[in-house]
Amino acid sequence: MKKALYLPLMLASIVVIFLAGTFLSGQTLSGVRVDLTQNGLYRLSPGTLAVIDRLNEPVEWRFYHSRAEAAQYPAVRSYATRVRELLRAYEKQSGGRIRLIEIDPAPFSQAEDEALAAGLAALPTDTGEQIFFGLVARNSVDDQAVIDLFDQADEARLEYDLTRLISDVDRPERPRLAILTGLPLDPSNGAPNRFIADLNDAYDLQWLDRDFDRIPDAAALMIIHPGRLNEGQLYLIDQFALRQGRVLLLIDPMAHMALRPGLDGLPPVDAQRASDLPMLLANWGVAWDSESVAMDRTLGLPVEIIDTDGRARRRAYPLWFSIGAAQIDGDDLATATLDRGINFGSPGALVFLPDSGFEVTALMTTSPDGALVDADIAAGAPSPDDLLRDYEAGREPVVLGARLRGETGSAFPDGPPAADAMFSPADHLNRSVTALDLTVVADIDWLDDSFYLRSDPAAGDMIVADNLALAMNLVDMAAGDPALIGLRSRAPSARPMTRVDDLRAEAEARYVEIQDRLEAEIDAAETRLQELLGSGQASGLADPGARAGRDEAVALRQQILSTRAHLREVEREFRHDIDALNSSLQFWTIGVPPALVVLLGLAGALTRRRRSAT
Repeated sequence: MKKALYLPLMLASIVVIFLAGTFLSGQTLSGVRVDLTQNGLYRLSPGTLAVIDRLNEPVEWRFYHSRAEAAQYPAVRSYATRVRELLRAYEKQSGGRIRLIEIDPAPFSQAEDEALAAGLAALPTDTGEQIFFGLVARNSVDDQAVIDLFDQADEARLEYDLTRLISDVDRPERPRLAILTGLPLDPSNGAPNRFIADLNDAYDLQWLDRDFDRIPDAAALMIIHPGRLNEGQLYLIDQFALRQGRVLLLIDPMAHMALRPGLDGLPPVDAQRASDLPMLLANWGVAWDSESVAMDRTLGLPVEIIDTDGRARRRAYPLWFSIGAAQIDGDDLATATLDRGINFGSPGALVFLPDSGFEVTALMTTSPDGALVDADIAAGAPSPDDLLRDYEAGREPVVLGARLRGETGSAFPDGPPAADAMFSPADHLNRSVTALDLTVVADIDWLDDSFYLRSDPAAGDMIVADNLALAMNLVDMAAGDPALIGLRSRAPSARPMTRVDDLRAEAEARYVEIQDRLEAEIDAAETRLQELLGSGQASGLADPGARAGRDEAVALRQQILSTRAHLREVEREFRHDIDALNSSLQFWTIGVPPALVVLLGLAGALTRRRRSAT
C-alpha cells in the first residue's frame, strides 16, 4: 500500500468503526444505564423504586420546557438537562408505566395555553418572552398533579417532588391529617394563620375537640401545644402512635401564641403557658422539662429596647433567635433545602433518654453558645442585659427539634385505663405495628406569622425565614406516602470549586479584619473631632490659650484623611489579589491542559520521526 493512502484510509476506517459502534450500541444497549457520578445523581432511591413498582395504571408525564428561550440562560439550560435525565431514569425504571412527553410550548400556541391551564408558572425574560419549566402528571382517568416550576434552589428535593407526584396521581384523594391543639387555630374559630391556610389546601384536616374520645382514621396525628389531657386521651394517642406510626408533636415551655391577648386585652381564660405529654414523652425516649427555656446570645434576633435614658436602641435578644445552616441538619429531607434560617421564640430543650431504642436525628439546634434559663424568668420579659448578666453557655448545643424512629412499646403496658369502660382490652396494642416515626419540635411560636412574614404596603407579605417551608416539609414527611419517609435528599449536581472558594474567603477575611480596624480608627477620630468642635476648642475664635485643641483638631483631620487613603489602598489590594487569583486559576485550568496535550503530541511526533530515521 502506498504511504500516501495509509493515513486517509486509517482515518476513514476509524470513522466507519465509530459510526457502526454507535449504531449497534443504540440498538442493543439503549436500556443500559451506568451512573458513575460521585453522588449518584441518576440513581433512584429505594422509596422511589417502591412507589414505581406499585403503580396500578399508566402515568403520563408532560415535561414543558421552553428550549429556545431557556438557551439564553445557562443555569436554566443546565438544570433542565439534569431534570430531563432524571425523568428519563424514572421512565426507564417504570417499564412503560410512566410515559414521558417533552413539550416545547411556542408563544401563543395551543401547548402554551395547555401549560397555563394546567397551572404551570411562566418565568418572564428580559426580552418579554416566557419560559415554561414544569411537569404535569396525569393518570388514565385524568387525575392530575403538577410541579409548576423546577427551581434549582430546591434541587435537594427534586427526587422527592417527582416521586410524590407519582404518589399523588396514584392516590388522588387528599391525605387525612388529624390535629389536636389547645390553640384557636381551627378555621371555624376565626381566621387561620398562613400555615393553617396552606395546610388546609393540601390535606383533609380532622380537628379534634378538646374533649375528644376517639381519633379518626388518619395518615398522621399532629399535636400542637395540647391542653390538659385525661388518661383516656393519652391512651388514645399512645395507641394511634403504635398503630399508625406517624406523629408530629409541637410543645413549648413558653408559648407566646397561647398567651396572646384577645379583644379585651387579656389572654384567654384557659390559656396555658407550657405544654406537656406526661407518660408518653418518657415512653418515646424524650426527657422534657417544661420549666426550662433555651436562648442563644450569638444568634439573637434584633429587637428595639428603650434604655433608661429614654432612647431606643436595637439589641440582639437571646430568647428570640434565628438558626442558620450550621444549626440545621443538612441530610434530612425536611431540612435539607432550608437556607433562610428558622426563627424561634423562647423554645424549649429536648433531651433524649439513653438506651431508648430510638434512632435520634437532631434536626435543629442552637449554636454552641446556647444556654438555658428558667421559664419563670423568661415569662417576665427580661431585657437583654438581664439575660446576659448570668448567662452560662452549655457544654453542647441545645436540641430544638428532632426526629425519632424505631419500634416501641405502649406507655400503658397493663392495658387501657381500668376506670374507662369505653376501651376494649382485646383491642389493646402492647407493641408498635409499624416503626414509630416521631418528630418533636420544642416551640410553637415559630408557626406564628410574625416570626417569618413581614408585611410591606407595596409588596405585600414577604417571607423572611423558612419557618413555613419547614412546617410543611415536616407534615409532608409525616402524612405523605410511607415510601417517601426514608427518601434521601438529592445531592446538588453543581460541583463548586471549594478550594477556590476557600482561598477567596481567606483573602476576604484578611481584608475585612483590616477594614474593620481602619473604620474603627476613623470613627474614633471623627467622634473626638466632633467633641472638639462642639466645645469650641477647635475654633479659630477660641481663646489663644486653646491652641492645643486646634492643633489636635488639625491632626485629627489629617489622620482621618490618611486613614481613608489607607482604606482605599487596602480595597485596591483586595481587588488585585482576587484578580490575580482568577488569572492564576484561568492559567492552570484553561491554558496548561491544552499546552500539555500539544507538547505530548509534538513529543510523540518527534519520537516516531526519529524511529523512522533510524
